[in-house]
Amino acid sequence: MDILEQIRGGGLALPPATVSVAETGTAASGGVVEAGRVVGCGVEIEWKGERCRFVAEVGKVTTPRAIQQAMIRAAGMASPPETYPMVIVPYLSAARLGELQEAGVSGLDLCGNGVVIVPGRMLIFRTGMPNRFPQSVKFRNVYRGKNSIVARAFLIQPQFAKVKDIVGLLAERVGGVMFSTVSKVLQRLEEDLVVSRDGGPIRGIQADTLMDSLAANYEPPAATERFRGKCDLPREELCRRLAEAAQVQGGKLVLTGAASVEKLAVFAAEPVTYFYCTNAPASLLAAANIDAKETDRFANIELLRTNDARVYFDPRSENGIPFASPVQTWLELATGDKRQKDAAEQVKQGILASLGNV
Repeated sequence: MDILEQIRGGGLALPPATVSVAETGTAASGGVVEAGRVVGCGVEIEWKGERCRFVAEVGKVTTPRAIQQAMIRAAGMASPPETYPMVIVPYLSAARLGELQEAGVSGLDLCGNGVVIVPGRMLIFRTGMPNRFPQSVKFRNVYRGKNSIVARAFLIQPQFAKVKDIVGLLAERVGGVMFSTVSKVLQRLEEDLVVSRDGGPIRGIQADTLMDSLAANYEPPAATERFRGKCDLPREELCRRLAEAAQVQGGKLVLTGAASVEKLAVFAAEPVTYFYCTNAPASLLAAANIDAKETDRFANIELLRTNDARVYFDPRSENGIPFASPVQTWLELATGDKRQKDAAEQVKQGILASLGNV
């Protein structure tokens, strides 16, 4: 997409204000002068008899880091009260518009969203128009699926010396994740301003924001097989037997996050004990010498067979019982019902406290 041509062709609009392109500087008229950006675009906005001029930093990338850098450059080009700073990109979400407003920088997109700020003269805020220019980027969503494990690493350890240290932690707690994959995910996390590595250690810098992104994109693991039934064993013995059997079979087993919450928050235990496992439930029950009848009536055990690496990442063991990680527990609760969401907040505060963020 040639964003400059879109702008010249009347792609900017912010009703009830009138928007016009006043001029484009010499650098801008030649097109993109740096990766993803154009400079020197002049814009005029008229509203309620007021006419104000802006100098805009124009870019194609809409990540938080790109917007932040664009704001800095726009502010450097502007000379109030003759010209005010502005950012123009294909799409501005409500969150990005809020950041622009807080910084006192105007912003317009090609979808009809925008914020215009001229102290004492104009204040216009318009959002809610859908994104007509979704960016097709590999690893665009690093908060969903197996790639999200890289993000979760920063909720266990807030700082790493090198990329290989992250790879090592992931290998230790979940299995192999390629170095190249970790590097690409880190690049996006940097763009989203939740990770920083400006020539030094790789640091998580906005754990709260990172957690919000993980929750917004969370999808439950896909189960290839399910056993739901009833057995007469006490819960702790049931858990230990299954864990031992899974180990003998060379598989993985862990309590689900919803079944692990009792260790992290005040929450009444469910009548059914839920597990994730990699082995076939029938084989696992037989190896554990557990006599369980498959039924939904008065069920107290459920086994969900899945190879989703996320659920086995960073398990916690106590008395031979494998509990889900605090992060997995929080994610399951945060996307549950109201009672679960209340417990999720307790778990979240515990995670943030462990990172020194509370």
